[in-house]
Amino acid sequence: MQAVMARVNEVCLRYQDNSKLDSLPPPAPLDREARTVAAATKNMRRTMEDRHVVIGNLEALFGIDTSEPTSFYAVYDGHAGSAAATYCAAHLHQYLVDSPYFRTDLQRAMLEAFLRTDAEFVSKSNQRRACGGSTAVVVAVRGRCLLAAWAGDSLALLAKRMRLRQLVHPHKPDRPDERERIVSSGGTVTHYGTWRVNGQLAVSRAIGDAKYKPYVTARPEMEVVKLNGKEDFVVVACDGLWDFVSEDNVAISIYAQLVTDPKRNFVCGGQCQLVNAIAVPRGDETGSFTARCTPLEERRRETLARGLCHS
Repeated sequence: MQAVMARVNEVCLRYQDNSKLDSLPPPAPLDREARTVAAATKNMRRTMEDRHVVIGNLEALFGIDTSEPTSFYAVYDGHAGSAAATYCAAHLHQYLVDSPYFRTDLQRAMLEAFLRTDAEFVSKSNQRRACGGSTAVVVAVRGRCLLAAWAGDSLALLAKRMRLRQLVHPHKPDRPDERERIVSSGGTVTHYGTWRVNGQLAVSRAIGDAKYKPYVTARPEMEVVKLNGKEDFVVVACDGLWDFVSEDNVAISIYAQLVTDPKRNFVCGGQCQLVNAIAVPRGDETGSFTARCTPLEERRRETLARGLCHS
């Protein structure tokens, strides 16, 4: 016991030593223009299986000195338990930064992060006889580049000057190319209430789901968007939102919030109203979302009444 207490005391004294703090790089300046709101609800479910992650500056979090920080927004929609979503929320962004391509090739780094997260979780789930999986949708913003990556059916909606663009082509078993991939690898796609892999899983790509390998892969698809500063917001959310609230209604709710009080701090003040405006209406679904918003110019606020367009 004395040896244990001595070790604990040594660790505590080490944490009190702040002499190395001066050698750490200063955090990169925050983007004061962008505001983020994040929320989740489990409704009538017994447990919450979804997770979301919002990191405004990945480099500052991991002590990387850079003048062009990376913002990271992710939603993980777990199924058959919350273990996979929890693992993704704790590790995927870490594996992204760990990649040697993180600063030079963000797409390749993102691919490695998805596949490594899947491999590590499947290994642990096999050891512990755990099951379950999680869809994943990630939006990373660096400079004038937005990268959306996804495995599963969670979506990311980009709004730009009243025009809406869905960045994600969801992975469903009845998507023709997904069906062909599953069948050619030895799996089946059957209809039982909805289209399912091997008669059970309703998504064709996810992290985890060891018993459905190789039919259900974690390899993400990606979409790159060049930003020009005219973007209004991006919404990242699971199907607990999108299955019951249309993209138009989500966008209208956010635009209404921006128009009503464009200078409001969304992180502190706007969350409750925004969540209530686009809350999931059905009681047996969980939902998680993040929204990154930029202030609207006066002339764009005046054009809200003209309606939304899809691109």
